[in-house]
Amino acid sequence: MKNLLNPKWLLVINTLPIVLLFLLFLSDYNIIKTLLSEENITYWKGFGFTLFALASVNLIYTIYCILKKQNISIYYAFISLVLYIIFIYQYNIHSTSILPWDIPRWMLSGDLLLYVGTFLMPTLAHSLFIIVIKLTSTNKNHKAWHSFLLSLAVPLVWFIFFQLILPFWRNVSYGFNEHALIISMVIGVIVFLFFLIRGIYILSIKKGVQWKKYQLVWKIPIAILFPLLGLLVNRGFLLDGFSTGSTGIFGDFNSAWFYIIAVVNGLFICLPNTENKIYRLTLYFGRSITLAYTLYFFIVFLPFLPLSVIAIIAVGVGFLMLTPLVLFVIHLQELVSDYSFLKQHFSKQLLITASVIGFLIIPMGLTLSYHNDKLVIHETLNYIYNPDYSKDYIIDTESLRKTLDVVLTNKDRRDDFIFGKQTPYLSPFFNWIVLDNLTLSDAKINNIERVFFNAESFNLRSENIRNSNVDISNISSTSTFNKAENNWTSWINIEITNANSNNFMSEYATTIDLPNGCWINDYYLYVGDKKEMGILAEKKSAMWVFSQIRNENRDPGLLYYLTGNKVSFRVFPFAENEVRRTGIQFIHKEPVTINIDNHELVLGNITNAAIDYSSQNEHVAYVSLDEKKTLTPVKRQPYYHFVIDASAEKQNLKDTYVKTIEQFLNQYPLNSNHKVSFTNSYSHTINMNKTWKTKLDEQVFDGGFYLERGIKKILFEAFDNMTNSYPIIVVLTDDMLSSIISKDFKDFKITFPESDLFYHLNTLGYVASHDLSNHPKKFIQDDTKIETGQSVLAWPDTTKTLAYLPNNKQPDIVLKSSSFEINEAKIKPKNWNSGLLLQGRWLSNILHPEHSENEWNQNVKYSFISKIMTPLTSYIVVENEAQKAILKKKQKEVLSGKKSLDLNDDTQRMSEPELFILLILFGLFLMHRKMRLKLNNY
Repeated sequence: MKNLLNPKWLLVINTLPIVLLFLLFLSDYNIIKTLLSEENITYWKGFGFTLFALASVNLIYTIYCILKKQNISIYYAFISLVLYIIFIYQYNIHSTSILPWDIPRWMLSGDLLLYVGTFLMPTLAHSLFIIVIKLTSTNKNHKAWHSFLLSLAVPLVWFIFFQLILPFWRNVSYGFNEHALIISMVIGVIVFLFFLIRGIYILSIKKGVQWKKYQLVWKIPIAILFPLLGLLVNRGFLLDGFSTGSTGIFGDFNSAWFYIIAVVNGLFICLPNTENKIYRLTLYFGRSITLAYTLYFFIVFLPFLPLSVIAIIAVGVGFLMLTPLVLFVIHLQELVSDYSFLKQHFSKQLLITASVIGFLIIPMGLTLSYHNDKLVIHETLNYIYNPDYSKDYIIDTESLRKTLDVVLTNKDRRDDFIFGKQTPYLSPFFNWIVLDNLTLSDAKINNIERVFFNAESFNLRSENIRNSNVDISNISSTSTFNKAENNWTSWINIEITNANSNNFMSEYATTIDLPNGCWINDYYLYVGDKKEMGILAEKKSAMWVFSQIRNENRDPGLLYYLTGNKVSFRVFPFAENEVRRTGIQFIHKEPVTINIDNHELVLGNITNAAIDYSSQNEHVAYVSLDEKKTLTPVKRQPYYHFVIDASAEKQNLKDTYVKTIEQFLNQYPLNSNHKVSFTNSYSHTINMNKTWKTKLDEQVFDGGFYLERGIKKILFEAFDNMTNSYPIIVVLTDDMLSSIISKDFKDFKITFPESDLFYHLNTLGYVASHDLSNHPKKFIQDDTKIETGQSVLAWPDTTKTLAYLPNNKQPDIVLKSSSFEINEAKIKPKNWNSGLLLQGRWLSNILHPEHSENEWNQNVKYSFISKIMTPLTSYIVVENEAQKAILKKKQKEVLSGKKSLDLNDDTQRMSEPELFILLILFGLFLMHRKMRLKLNNY
């Protein structure tokens, strides 16, 4: 332990934590500074300067000691202990002046009011260790039991105080009582820990023969029994009600590895230190390996040390909280003893290298395990959200199940008290390695579980949008034609009135269907009397910020794409009878009609002189209404593509499937080569030849019925291998509602020009029609007939056809190449041609989502440059600079992570150890006050 006197430790124990603390506070201060009053800012500067001064003096002293090659002085330890305790105490007293309650907690990276104690606790513990070492000479024969007796006297004195003295306590003043009680408890904790650590230190340096002979008497309980007993108590054994839910009050330590390593670590500590150098080197290496385990629990329970005295009084096994501290001291001393012996036989470089390698084995093993979890979850997300439709996937479902269980555990904070279902420090480490400090939304977890395990963890609820009786009371539009670029720019200005008479805040929410070639490129919302222009932001960040602001009844407005060209438009909040003004700007090639809540507006002058609105570049083409009139209608040959439900527990339907398909083909014959896809978690397609029944019989039925994947793969293959034939999709299942379709197929609209319909053939032989573009799982008409013979338009002509377009009265966008790069120089602000390129890039990523992961940051950037909203971005209005700052911060987090990961579904206050301590102290003070009031009533 004397190595702790080395001043270099101060760089790790004091300087580094304070630097990290400053960075955390600076990051959050830059977000919320515009919401702070002058008084609040004064407190921030005052405490910041004080901590900076303490850290600077500490660093100067550290450098001085290093240069002078001096050990840390006991005077430093005493001064440091007193000053940092005073700082923490004063910080907590003035915490509401530093961070007022009206500051939204969702804007903060964590609980700043509790970070100070957490980051400064190592300095306090280190100072205490130094005092113990300095006041305990190794040349004297100290009695360990003296120190243990004095440490036990502290909780005994407290017990007597609470039972006998506190009931007769006479109040001097409210403030005096509060401060006196807390100060006395702080002093008591320091005295208790001093004598406890001193007793352990004395035990560890004993060198007598008798002492070595009987050292297992105390080593076995401390190194093996107490750690195992602590894990069991935390889990809920021995003490009913101590755990919370399925995990412990101090966190989730239920993994078998905690128990296995506890036993192995205990054995290494208890094994005798013989004079055999090979045996001793092996023991030294083993102890170095398990030091990571001992150090982990020491760090976890370090903030709880002040609570240990109270726990010993209140709970019979409260002493177990001290086990990590005691074991850490013993473990270090054993390693020092090993090193002192081994350096006589081996080089220092070898010993140091062995100890470093050993120490890193557990952390590296954990990191590699988490990295494998990352690969599995990323492969799974790629398969579901960014798939290569031409590639077959095999997901390691065993590893995926384990990874999802960890994600669910880390995500679930509903049973929290201190750490709840989190594993302290390891859960954040897992989130960093595996999820890039993001998460998976409840909906995505459900989707993954349904696809691969035919189950789900969450009962999702639809968002409660109170938009009844909130309607448009006035709407108008203005349009301007840009002759140079041959396109229109239009504003729609809207007044919305809340006719509700209740006291709840209401919301306006609707959807807008945009025509092809029409995009949103600006937005405004009046916040009070101030016109706030919309910010174009990354979509997930904007939606997260909107959700947080909405929870506080503040003033956000939001525009974002749902699927295809459907845009969600939301304004919140509306007070009773409130009228709010907002507006949206559109950029479009030719005159269009926009319908907003049954208010139809024509944007652009349809009576204008004849203009050729068609436009194209090397990658994308816009086919105008006039150009479509010149195209030749053609009829392609249809064929059936059967999608057979091969999910779990459907193997007993094999014979029924065969019989049903044969009856269907007799009733609706087509002279074509049909196809069959066996679909469960995956979708495997074969030609419908004589062997298809054999393939069905060999099919493995498991997982969920991932119909979305099956349909998208069919549409992609038909589009990618464009011929004069097209598929009619027929889904064969006994339960269409159990199929997995997360959203409609509007994004895939260019792949099914003939018809939006597909069909469900149930096991009784009935056929129902469904709409690919609108609620695909709901039937349109049951017991219907198959529709064939629809015509499409060949573009640009029938000889060299690049695309088939719907034969309707709507313009279309055509991909001339399914995958292409964009020259950034061609992206210009509020430019229609830039919008055409971005739309083409989006359609390209729909067909080839395997490229979207690498391109989405670039695509978001292009949207920002052009000021045109795309399905990856959103226009949002916020009311103050703090909200703009947090939006920017969240956007940076999202763009640095994986595309298919999410921000947290909700924001919850971080649970930290100091909160529990403060609650205990507050509870004791209330108990004292209650007793005093009772006595006064007598």
